[in-house]
Amino acid sequence: MDSLRTLRASIRISAGVARRAWALTLLLLLLSSAKTAGAAPPVRLRVLSWNVWGLPAVSPNLEERIRALPAAMAALAPDVILLQEVWEAEDGVSLARDLGRRGYPYTEHLVRTPGGKTGLFIASRQKLSLAEFRPFTIGRMPHSLWHLDWMASKGIARWVVETELGEVALAGTHLQAQYETDTYDAERLSQAVEVGLMNRREPDRPLILAGDFNSDPGDLPRTTVRDLARVTDVSKSVSPDTVFVSNGRAVSIRVLDVRDVLTEPYTLANGDREPLSDHAAVLVDVELSSCADCSPQSANVDTRRAALATLRSAVATTPWGVTLALLAAAVILAIAALWRRLGRRLGLSPRRAMAFQLAGFTLLAVGFTWSSYVGAIYYPARGAALRSVVAELERSR
Repeated sequence: MDSLRTLRASIRISAGVARRAWALTLLLLLLSSAKTAGAAPPVRLRVLSWNVWGLPAVSPNLEERIRALPAAMAALAPDVILLQEVWEAEDGVSLARDLGRRGYPYTEHLVRTPGGKTGLFIASRQKLSLAEFRPFTIGRMPHSLWHLDWMASKGIARWVVETELGEVALAGTHLQAQYETDTYDAERLSQAVEVGLMNRREPDRPLILAGDFNSDPGDLPRTTVRDLARVTDVSKSVSPDTVFVSNGRAVSIRVLDVRDVLTEPYTLANGDREPLSDHAAVLVDVELSSCADCSPQSANVDTRRAALATLRSAVATTPWGVTLALLAAAVILAIAALWRRLGRRLGLSPRRAMAFQLAGFTLLAVGFTWSSYVGAIYYPARGAALRSVVAELERSR
């Protein structure tokens, strides 16, 4: 009888242990399954950035090239397309329509902003939304009227695109161009500072920043964007166009491949054969992965110091520019006062004297107007804009 009781008690204990073991095993399986389900697989994203040379009345075969762009770009199967120099509204409509037929239902063309046309265009396979557009502080005040950048509202546009791993920040920009008679170094660096500071303010989302930076990889504007925004420059070629990337707080970005594309001649609808742009497109493949804490790359303090020193130096030249321009205007006025006397002394016929006076006064009037404008308006406004960016950079750490 005692043996039977002992056997029954042993069976009950064994059953209890077995139940607890099964419960523990089930709990571990559930936890393992939840952990596996929570770790989303990596997501690949292909980004195309391209300055498409959409200058009206300047770019050859503009209409034919715009028509050819969607097929050429879609053939590369990018997930996101970021374009620069899409200046005309009808060109944006054409691109949006044709890209929509090729699997890019989400498009945005910043052709009308409070400051004017930006030339920036985006197309995406995934849903996106425009976060903001910020025009540059400097660049809208013309120095030489034939340098056409002042006619545009250049700046930084930011979007957010949805992926399986969450939101990714996209940014597009186009910095001040260089010209043979003026390199606009201070303007371009000032704009690079604004790009860098704007794109460091939101560390939670991973960032893809693309555009035409009108500078080589080692130039101060490019390194300023890289170090202020704490991003990686993926460029492998000496090109003004590039893509920058940076991790988010919980999603990392790994660059898989980058290359220049769409450089070959293309047969247009009118029979002409030429490249679709005067710029190469940049195609970048990245992989997004979940991470516990993706630390951004450390900022380079030396780059910030170099940018500050260069901009302060540009600000310091403002009084000299004002003085020289107004002095030139005064000299032109003095020449104008002597011009009539000079015409009389030459002993010209009345008709030739009139033509001489008219030509001279016209040239002098143009010179006086331009010198007065540069001294009284352009240089003071430029100096104020540069001081504003310097102050913003000084506040940043």
